[in-house]
Amino acid sequence: MPPRSRLERLIQDIHNWRNEELEELAAMITGLLEARQQDTSDGFEKRREDGTPLGRHGGRGHIELKMIPDTRTGKIYGPYRYLRYWGMTKKGTMGLKSVYLGKGQPSND
Repeated sequence: MPPRSRLERLIQDIHNWRNEELEELAAMITGLLEARQQDTSDGFEKRREDGTPLGRHGGRGHIELKMIPDTRTGKIYGPYRYLRYWGMTKKGTMGLKSVYLGKGQPSND
């Protein structure tokens, strides 16, 4: 049998997940896809009331770079990449959620 693709291995891993878990995964993937497709070339960035960027067409997701200050030493760590996406909260309402994606590359500006 030939080696399976990453997608085939993934579906075998997740096929027994609860519907709520699959819906959350679908929301994450939708947010990630939209974040990757957003055109940021115009330099104009709309923001939600909470200060997070508003994606194209109202937005289902974006990637945020976050810096974390150490209040004791004054040193700043990061940037850390987070996927911000709209999904079902623990309270049962739609809200902005996040997933840590890993450490980002520092900007050279």
